[in-house]
Amino acid sequence: MSFAELPTTYTLRSWTVGWVIRLGSQALFFVLLGRLTGATGRLEYMLVGNSVAVVAMETMFVSATAVTERFQGTFPLLVVSPANMGLVYLGRGLHWPASGLASSFAVLSALSLVFSSPWHWWQVVLALPLLVLVAVSTYCYACLIAALSLRNVKFRTLYPETGALLLTAFCGVNVSTSFWPEPLHWLAQLPLHWLAQLLPLTHGLEAVRHLLNGGAASSVLLQAGLEIGCAALWAGLTLLLFERIVAAGRRDGSLGFS
Repeated sequence: MSFAELPTTYTLRSWTVGWVIRLGSQALFFVLLGRLTGATGRLEYMLVGNSVAVVAMETMFVSATAVTERFQGTFPLLVVSPANMGLVYLGRGLHWPASGLASSFAVLSALSLVFSSPWHWWQVVLALPLLVLVAVSTYCYACLIAALSLRNVKFRTLYPETGALLLTAFCGVNVSTSFWPEPLHWLAQLPLHWLAQLLPLTHGLEAVRHLLNGGAASSVLLQAGLEIGCAALWAGLTLLLFERIVAAGRRDGSLGFS
């Protein structure tokens, strides 16, 4: 069902001209900002960070897909079915990580050519499996946000926007996860760079950077393994939250259109 919906979301022209170029322009802005700072390696750092973050931004659209079920009145029908609601919604929007993966790889490849990046083309190709991993982990995280949006429809725009902002701000997209000043660490009661370790994108992005910079295979595999752990964590939380939402909806009768 999810992939049957993909042709109604994009055509090849709208995806290329209307979406990928838009995302590429956004990534280009930060890359040029990195060049203006004059710091060694900052351009490549921001190029990789913003290109990989494209996946996270696109998977957030699963929230809109979930809320559509409420407005179309199909959510109650799904609830009365014997299927596990969390698994249903994890499969409901799989076209978003797929299209996000294609968008991210296109932006990374294009910007690497434009800025004559130091890595080789085969390194970019080898990064593709890591981008798949990032797509899966951020999608699991996005599905949890979709569950929140499904329960509180009036916040359906706020939740995914906030979720995407957390990833781009704290997962090392433009600055290191240890960048944030001590006052912010104190306000959070825990160092933010430790909190970032539990978010998807952090370790997957680090794995891509290690690969493109010629790092040891062991460091790439370590970061990839940690990203798999994050994906499992958010998938488990998503399944749990969906079950609680369905149970609460059955109790208070809030499983209608809105």
